[in-house]
Amino acid sequence: MRMKENQSLKSSTQNFGININPYWEDINAPHVVNNSHITQVQVPSPNAVWAKVDYDTTDYDANKFMRTADGGKTWRIDSVDAPNGYGLSCIAAIDANTCYAAMYDAFNYGGAMFKTTDGGDTWKQLEPGKLFSANSFPDIVYFFDAQHGVTIGDDDQIDSSRLEIYTTSDAGKTWQRVPDKNIPPTQGYAFSSNFNSFTVFQNRLWVTAGDTYGNSYIYRSDDFGNHWQQFPLTVSFNDFAFSDKQNGLGVSFDAEPHEVETHDGGKTWANKSFTGYPMGLFITVIPSTHTFVSTIPNGITPVGGSSYSNDYGATWKLIDSSSDFNPFAVAFLNPLTGWCGRADSPDPTGGMYKWKYNFSLDDKTITADANTLSATKNDLNNTISPRLYPNPAKDVIAVNGLSTSKTTLSLYSISGKLIQQSTSTGENYQFNIQQLAAGSYYIKIQSGEKITTLKFVKE
Repeated sequence: MRMKENQSLKSSTQNFGININPYWEDINAPHVVNNSHITQVQVPSPNAVWAKVDYDTTDYDANKFMRTADGGKTWRIDSVDAPNGYGLSCIAAIDANTCYAAMYDAFNYGGAMFKTTDGGDTWKQLEPGKLFSANSFPDIVYFFDAQHGVTIGDDDQIDSSRLEIYTTSDAGKTWQRVPDKNIPPTQGYAFSSNFNSFTVFQNRLWVTAGDTYGNSYIYRSDDFGNHWQQFPLTVSFNDFAFSDKQNGLGVSFDAEPHEVETHDGGKTWANKSFTGYPMGLFITVIPSTHTFVSTIPNGITPVGGSSYSNDYGATWKLIDSSSDFNPFAVAFLNPLTGWCGRADSPDPTGGMYKWKYNFSLDDKTITADANTLSATKNDLNNTISPRLYPNPAKDVIAVNGLSTSKTTLSLYSISGKLIQQSTSTGENYQFNIQQLAAGSYYIKIQSGEKITTLKFVKE
């Protein structure tokens, strides 16, 4: 395995007081058949990854998925057991064994929903004859949790100018079609897409759609897909993501990258100025943070690779832009667990990239991923803003700017040994450090899910 690392980030200091160096580890995951690339990634648990594989070929062969249950050590590439000529539009993974697949007929209209509970060994069609029909074109399937899911297709020419939408609340056993009154119509025939056409934050789902009159829309549901609002979309983007229910970014590229933003839940969008280089093909948000990560393979734009932003897209920092780095679709489970698919060129074996990053405390570097949690675990965009003073200190080190809710403060040596742990419900706290030997130490401060780490020197 090769490790790809952007050396220019080694000296960059983030707002939680330590150095961070994110990078993608190249994982051997063969998926090449006629120029393959990963167009969708799902990470339902720390060791489970599902991916949708597409191919650039005149021979139709787009019914392929990949799956690992051991953190990427071994992979399976296979096809959904569907009728001949069915293509894979979208997947929705629940765990290492359970996954849904929205399928469409590549040669005729029609499609269906399939489900596996044994890691892809067998697939069962759900509610044949009721869930989609010969007039359907399924685009999207998404599950908010193990029970609640939604699937969306183009207008089936039965309910004119409306997307075909179904929901389930019993893990896919039964599906109910969303009635016309709950879906605003388009002016012409309505259609969506299976490529970068939806994003989710908690129970809020956004879907892009168009119609045969050339109009573009964003549909939004706040209740698992049962009711929808429609907003005109006057900007264009290749992919979009929301860091919360109001704030989102869209990215695209022409000769240069382009970025748009919304701060009202997708109702209105505007062009956004930025510094750095947002990649223009895929974008996602690391859960529990406001950190956006974008990707694009090399060769499509002047600069390809991966970058991230901690300030709602105002500035972007490169993770990797090397010539042999070809990232495609990207997804995260949490700040320590993320995966990115790889386009095959120039590597003829396909592959995946696994998210990792190094924390640097003085001359000590700690590599973090889903299996190596340590005292230095932090969200990339930590919002706690405590301060230490004085620094250096002789007898007492004070911490102020704490949350007034319960905060845990842990004092560590530079080698990671826990020296003292205390709790506070006030804005200020003091550690007596008279007995400590001279040297470097750090304090981990945790309030709820928010964590920050600050270093100080004992004289």
